Amino acid sequence: MKNYRPVSLTSQICKVVKSIIRDEFVHHLDMNNLISSSQHGFRKGYSCATNLLVFLESVTANIDAKRNVDAIYFDLAKAFDMVPHQRLLMKLKAHGIEGLVGNWIKSWLADRWQRVCLDGVYSSWRRVWSGVPQGSVLGPVLFLIFINDLDKAVSSNVLKFADDTKVYRVVDNQLDGHKLQNDLDSLSDWAIKWQMQYNVEKCKVVHYGKQSIGFTYSMNGQPLEEATSEKDLGVVFSNDLKLKVRKQCEEAYNRASQILGLIHRTIRNPSVLIPLYKSMVRPHLENCSVVWSPHYVKDKVLLERVQHRFSRMFPELKSLPYKERLSKLGLWSLEERRNRADLIEIFKMIKGFSGVS
Repeated sequence: MKNYRPVSLTSQICKVVKSIIRDEFVHHLDMNNLISSSQHGFRKGYSCATNLLVFLESVTANIDAKRNVDAIYFDLAKAFDMVPHQRLLMKLKAHGIEGLVGNWIKSWLADRWQRVCLDGVYSSWRRVWSGVPQGSVLGPVLFLIFINDLDKAVSSNVLKFADDTKVYRVVDNQLDGHKLQNDLDSLSDWAIKWQMQYNVEKCKVVHYGKQSIGFTYSMNGQPLEEATSEKDLGVVFSNDLKLKVRKQCEEAYNRASQILGLIHRTIRNPSVLIPLYKSMVRPHLENCSVVWSPHYVKDKVLLERVQHRFSRMFPELKSLPYKERLSKLGLWSLEERRNRADLIEIFKMIKGFSGVS
């Protein structure tokens, strides 16, 4: 039961009702500007890419100015499952969600029970006292409301994507380091107050900049681990930012190659190869590419190699040049798709469709 993550399975009628309520929630929160701008998860115009672009722009600007940035990446333990219901209802009321709708949410969260079935054997029933149901329509919005004030008492920069949180600021001297440490203490106090927990062992510190003072940070009396690189929302960042793209390309290539190899060994029907490639392989090569799009030829070639291999999985196309194979399959080169993604992101920013500008 310790590592069990319940997923809510509901009927279509229930999903329709909750979708209507969810839309009204979102409209209310957006109209009154209630959700912090630091939150990029489950919000229109925001995404992993916008989160990382804001962070990268800030860090690179400071490094170009010969300053140093310390970033701390947090891990909330079982975040969605730990949300206490009574405290969540308090926050809903503070956000103007009360009355009939508030009572409906209270009733929806109450009297929940769960058990585990493994190989036909069932555990005993356990009452659910906390957590927003994962897999439900309302769960993400309720969690955003609960975690909304996480950074209220923090003076440093904060960026969130649901429960994935990072706090960062310029740290050029001991005083700057102590300010960031004070923010960590504030975050620890928030977790205690709202009955949440941090996986301190998984929280990491990355010192960006050549002249970093290497300040040591701690949470709950436990020093935080320092790392030279960290995967943030699926993208690898190194402390000097120079190897960021190379590491990301290598990781994307390795993961995509593994899945492509599995498809090649198990699938023999050519008609399903392209849908499988588009849904299971290519996303690994393009995830948040607007953040890490490679500029070195060797990195571009490395990524393109995966699509080379895929296009040769069709016997009748093996003898054709790469571009002709792509034309026959109705595919673009990965570089063309990355350029297209960059243009789309810029268009969104210019036209106000993006949460960042």
